[in-house]
Amino acid sequence: MALRRKQIFAYLVCALGTAVLIAAACFLINCLVDPLWYLRGNVLTGVNYPFNERLSKINRFLPRLRDYDCLILGSSRSTLLPVENFTGHHCVNFALSDGQINEFELYARYLLARGLSPSLLIVDIRREDFIGPMPPPDVPDFIRTGEDPPSIFATYLSLDALDFSIRTLRGDAPHHRYYNQNFDAVLEVRSSKHRYDPTAPIEPMPPPTDVHPERADFYMQLRQLFPSARAIGYLPPESASIIAAFSMTGGLDTYLGAVGRVAAAYDEFLDFAIPSPLTESPEGTYDGSHYSEAVNARIAKALLADDAAPGVDWHRQDEATIVALYHERLRQFLSTVKPAKVTSK
Repeated sequence: MALRRKQIFAYLVCALGTAVLIAAACFLINCLVDPLWYLRGNVLTGVNYPFNERLSKINRFLPRLRDYDCLILGSSRSTLLPVENFTGHHCVNFALSDGQINEFELYARYLLARGLSPSLLIVDIRREDFIGPMPPPDVPDFIRTGEDPPSIFATYLSLDALDFSIRTLRGDAPHHRYYNQNFDAVLEVRSSKHRYDPTAPIEPMPPPTDVHPERADFYMQLRQLFPSARAIGYLPPESASIIAAFSMTGGLDTYLGAVGRVAAAYDEFLDFAIPSPLTESPEGTYDGSHYSEAVNARIAKALLADDAAPGVDWHRQDEATIVALYHERLRQFLSTVKPAKVTSK
């Protein structure tokens, strides 16, 4: 009987030791790869994939939040804005993959409560926020409640984090971009599936295409959260083909009317989405929606200098003039594109 107890005890000790070793190995691998950015990022390869930007950016920037005097909010398009180009400011880029305005406001309130007090606010105005149904915000629970993010121990002892680490080491990226050792976003085209071709026939954008101009209020309320900041809003570049397809739905003028309301609430408002040589060319973009670091470096300098070229400045031209300019540039662009084939029903 005593022998049997000793065997059981030895088995339990062995099982416990094995479990501890596995947990320690899991924690060590996750700390070295750091897939959710608690530490210094990936020290093995220097590549940091955005598996969960909504958590990772909080982990990365929250401990040093008071060091920043500039806040960037937006979607994946503005993740590529190089913060070093905003000279005279120390910017924190909280742009998120598939980010939308109802998420921007939640993050803004959380960061304000945590002590962020920016003198410069830069907001990427997302066209999709005005079209179709608005999905509910996809943010961690602690952002809603104002609590601390989960600890590194709870997170890095999990198999979910280990899966992210393994995917990182395999090069299994979730998006067409990654973050380098300095946590600057880098565009990395992984396939030609959605390659932008400005000569391809253009058809009307598929549903949903209903425009909701009242959602301009969300962007205006976001600006009001930072009353003392210099607020710069901008429309990031989108290919002329995308804007043309949207215009064929009949919602362009209503959308631009909503943009005009947003523009009036910001100190500066630049529009790089209007058709121009930049957005008509396939250079600088792989899909017509996300533009290269070089293009975004130009945009960052333009935002700081209040210089919209080759776009337009909504504070230097009235809304009617800009709407007319949109239609004229679209007409010129569409004259160079093959008409879409009409199929008989």
